[in-house]
Amino acid sequence: MLSVENLTVLRDDKKIFSDLSFSVGLNSALIIKGRNGCGKSSLLKIIAGISKPTSGKILWGGEDVENLRADFNGDSQFLGHKNFLEQELTVIENLSFYAKLADTEAALYSALSFFDLNEFADEKVKKLSAGWQKKVMLAKLLCCPATLWLLDEPSNNLDKEGKEKLHGLIKTRVKENGLVILTTHDEMFFDLGPHLNIEDFA
Repeated sequence: MLSVENLTVLRDDKKIFSDLSFSVGLNSALIIKGRNGCGKSSLLKIIAGISKPTSGKILWGGEDVENLRADFNGDSQFLGHKNFLEQELTVIENLSFYAKLADTEAALYSALSFFDLNEFADEKVKKLSAGWQKKVMLAKLLCCPATLWLLDEPSNNLDKEGKEKLHGLIKTRVKENGLVILTTHDEMFFDLGPHLNIEDFA
């Protein structure tokens, strides 16, 4: 179970959100909603350990994640707005890098196939459209399996087929003892789990 306890974030002395608390268990998804700039991305980055809250804490299995950060990060994946891909490398080179780090190279080609990336495997990422680059980023979820997925607007730049594949992938991850926390404005994904409107804590 992941628990957020009394999380408060101030930015330049301006309150983004305060006293945010919730718990969510495995085999579930949580949809974080709210207008742009209300702190959705900040929340995911705090859970991922990329940034720190002003106050409050995150618990994983009842333990403060800061006491088990390496293990927690090894069992979670964060995909944000920023493109993590090396533009001068090919699709396969990008994904191989992460698969080797996770010692999951056996999953590489099934990840390519799932997102129809086989024909682009040897293309440099910089030559791909934003939509195809997003699919490469999402393929990392399959290359490097993790219990917890933190997804920030994951359907952005995807076509209808890509969104349907992502929706199915999230449902499968949840069924297979996973936990997915995502921010989205896309109604296609609203049925995946309960909603939390972060503006309620502004």
